[in-house]
Amino acid sequence: MAMVNMNNLLNGKDSRWLQLEVCREFQRNKCTRPDTECKFAHPPANVEVQNGRVTACYDSIKVSGTKT
Repeated sequence: MAMVNMNNLLNGKDSRWLQLEVCREFQRNKCTRPDTECKFAHPPANVEVQNGRVTACYDSIKVSGTKT
């Protein structure tokens, strides 16, 4: 039974905490800040924006937080 509960957790991940707001100025090609200095996301053209937000890849966050 514990295995079924674990599978439910893995299959039903809530990715809302990975969502980032996209820079409105960037969407209009008017943001003058580099993406490293802007507090909003500057996604590449191939990334889908939904309701002004993008979902970040968990692995990219994990890797970027472990710089040596």
